[in-house]
Amino acid sequence: MEVVWKLGNASVRQVLGKLNRKRRVAYTTVMTVMARLYVKGILSRRFDEAGAYIYTPIQDKITFLEHSSKKLIRNLISEFGEVAVAQFVDTVQRSSLKDLKKWRAMLRKIK
Repeated sequence: MEVVWKLGNASVRQVLGKLNRKRRVAYTTVMTVMARLYVKGILSRRFDEAGAYIYTPIQDKITFLEHSSKKLIRNLISEFGEVAVAQFVDTVQRSSLKDLKKWRAMLRKIK
């Protein structure tokens, strides 16, 4: 996704080219992952004039991360209830996030 977000639109071959600069990845692996992201509604795709799929992200990175983290948190709370919330609060309190004061203030406002 990082590569597709940076390029805006990308074919499997373009993504493969960028990934192979850091480590070797098989073409079929990239193709399979991108096809699955399309099926999940994370990427859209269209044919280019050469007949290759061109993939485009449905959401920008920030929006995607917001929706994904919200879904993850909801699932954790649904599965683990108060234990998950308590661990989340404890983790925030112990973290070195740059906005830690802001997060602590937000947590205090919860009734």
